Parts: sequence; C-alpha cells; structure tokens
Amino acid sequence: MRSKATVGALRLIERFWSRLRFVAAFTWFYGYSSMRRGPWFVLSYLSLPLSLLFFIYVISHGQYLDYGILGGLLGIMSGNALTSIGDFVFLKTQLKLQDLLVATQVRPEDYMVGLATGNLIDSSPGLLLYLVVGSWLHMFNWINVWAFLALMLALAVMSTSMAVLIASRISHVRNVWGISSLLSVVLTLLPPLYYPYSALPKPILYALMLSPSTPVSVVAQAYLGLGQFNMVAVLVLAIELVAFPILALKLMRWTDS
Repeated sequence: MRSKATVGALRLIERFWSRLRFVAAFTWFYGYSSMRRGPWFVLSYLSLPLSLLFFIYVISHGQYLDYGILGGLLGIMSGNALTSIGDFVFLKTQLKLQDLLVATQVRPEDYMVGLATGNLIDSSPGLLLYLVVGSWLHMFNWINVWAFLALMLALAVMSTSMAVLIASRISHVRNVWGISSLLSVVLTLLPPLYYPYSALPKPILYALMLSPSTPVSVVAQAYLGLGQFNMVAVLVLAIELVAFPILALKLMRWTDS
C-alpha cells in the first residue's frame, strides 16, 4: 500500500507533467506551427528594425550601428509580445479557447508561459539574425551573450505579461490588431532602444521606464559598454520583472470570458 505522502507526491508530479505538456503543445501550436504556416510574418516583423538599422548606418556612417543591433533585438522581442494582444483576444473571443481551458487543469500562468515561449519561437529567426550580425561586429561573444540572453528572457516575460494584462480587458476583437500594432510601435520606438539613453533628460527617461523595454535597454547598453551603469534601471527592471506577471495574473479575466 502506498502512503498518503507518496500518493500526494505522485499526484503533484502528474499535475506538473500535465501542465508542462500543455505549455509544450501550446508553444508548438502558437509558435512553431504558426510560423511554419505563415513564414512571411518573420519578414513582416523584421521590416521595421532592418529599415531602422539601415537608416542608422547611413545617417551615423556606421558610428551607432551597435545601437541599431541592440534596438533590433529588443524591438523584435518586445514588439512581437505586444502584437500578441490581437492573438490573445482572437483566441479568447472568437475561438473560445480560454473557455475550454478553464474547465481543465490549465492555469492562467500556464497560458502566459505558453504565450511567452510561443513568441520566443516565433521571434527566433529574427533574433538569431541579429545575434549573428552582432557577433560579426564583436558585440557578442561566448561569454557575454548568456547574460544578454537572460535580459532578453526577462523582457519576454514582462512584455508578454503586459500584453496579457491589456488583452484580457478587451471584450471585442474589432480594431484590436490596430491597438496592438500601435502599442508595439510606440513602446519600441520612443524608449531608448536604437539610441543612447543618455540623450534623454532624466524625467523623460524615468517616465519611459514604464515600458519594460526601457530598463532592459539601459541595463543592456551598460553591459555591452554602450552607456554608463544606471542603478535606477536595475531596480526598475527587478521590480517590473516581479510586478508585471503578478498584475497580469491578478487582473486578467480568466473565468469570466
């Protein structure tokens, strides 16, 4: 006879495995499968950062090319996460996917993780391209790239949490993609992703810290030797990395869809 502790442990393992399988399946469905069906989306989200990279190279004569590479990496990650607002609302209101998940053991945090990992898969071709170019320009090496990838993962978590928080409050799919595209452009162009953060007055810089891409960019610029260390950005990054997922889980409408 198995003890109650053993049975309880087995149930916890089974529940964890079930949730892990959902995350893997949703990542395949939302990330790899959608990218395979619509590979043109990769060119779509690459069009803006590549255009900005070209203009930065021409205008600065290559002097600020590093900022164009950094901005492209952060812009792809943050922009694709914010664009998923439209996908979230469509899956919730049109396909009623959330209604099906509520009746299962899937939790809101599992859904958020699936969205984040799906966006990572979707963004991987563009990210890989920029990492290769950055390595060619000696921005990245086998030592510093791992800490930078950790920053990118933090940005994915915060941006996806913001997207879920906004999308869960939208009840109609009409015009939602316009809203998500607008937010994606505003929150990736105004923050100092493609230019030195020191060019901004401190009040404006601190106001832009509300966008997750701003503290990540400031920390990344300091890490890559493109700017001075900023303790405020580190503190804001740590706070937002905890606050955004908590707010998304607390305020998102999961059972009332």
